[in-house]
Amino acid sequence: MAGRADLHTHTKYSGMSKLRFIRFPDAVSEPREVIRSAEKRGLGIVCITDHDTIRGALLAKAEKSNVEVVVGEEVSTVDGEMVGLFLTERVPHSLSAEETIDRIHDQGGVAIAPHPFSAHCSSVADRLGELRVDGVEVFNAFHRDGYANDIAQKMCKDLPVAKTGGSDAHAPMMVGDGYTTFEGKTAEDLRHAILSRKTGFGGSMTRFRDFVWLTTLMTLKLQRTAWASLAGMDMPDDTRCSREIYEARVITRLLALAGTMVFLTPPVTLAAGLIADKLHRSRSRLRWKELVGPDTA
Repeated sequence: MAGRADLHTHTKYSGMSKLRFIRFPDAVSEPREVIRSAEKRGLGIVCITDHDTIRGALLAKAEKSNVEVVVGEEVSTVDGEMVGLFLTERVPHSLSAEETIDRIHDQGGVAIAPHPFSAHCSSVADRLGELRVDGVEVFNAFHRDGYANDIAQKMCKDLPVAKTGGSDAHAPMMVGDGYTTFEGKTAEDLRHAILSRKTGFGGSMTRFRDFVWLTTLMTLKLQRTAWASLAGMDMPDDTRCSREIYEARVITRLLALAGTMVFLTPPVTLAAGLIADKLHRSRSRLRWKELVGPDTA
């Protein structure tokens, strides 16, 4: 039986994300929640790939579980994001893609290009043919539009690298939505499969209800942290997200608190999810037509 591994997941240590002028928590999962979700989904391996840190991965690795944890990082390079797996130390951000890959390989790790043709996330799509990546993520479950995965599978079909899948989970219920298949059971078997280009991928797109629930959890986290900071309470956790909120100006925290209260008022959350989903799909379709061709739309 082929092994299954989710190569792309996040914890609360991934920091903050930005959509235009709005900043919000990038992910809400506790490291132990990622492990428990991986157990429920029947995964043998889960890779924790927080943005520019391996802290969440190291905490997850310390959990007792039958699921094997691979320490990873989604590194912000000047050319686009790059996932490093099987790391022993953090790879600095803001390096070139070439230097980032070299740093990953120097640790005995493997370099995976995530969501290479995303219309929403930074990627190295334009440089795939010249970079020494070991694999390309051709199925990303969080890209609900479908177009980004379709482009990746078409454009990377003949690329001499491993083809992988991952959930890009930013909340526990998303873990395992996408995964990589390989012969064997262990993390070392997975590493060998990637390097020998003998991987497959599978899964299904993140459900809309999980996408809406994710935005709700992110908003609740922002609301609780903003309220705690205004009330003079200790930070709820030692994360970049909490520190950034506590260091913000009082007026910024007040506006954030007011905004979260509006967002959580029914049916605003659902309406916002529907609008965001439609906008993402529209942007992805335009990129798909640009790269694949209008005649195939």
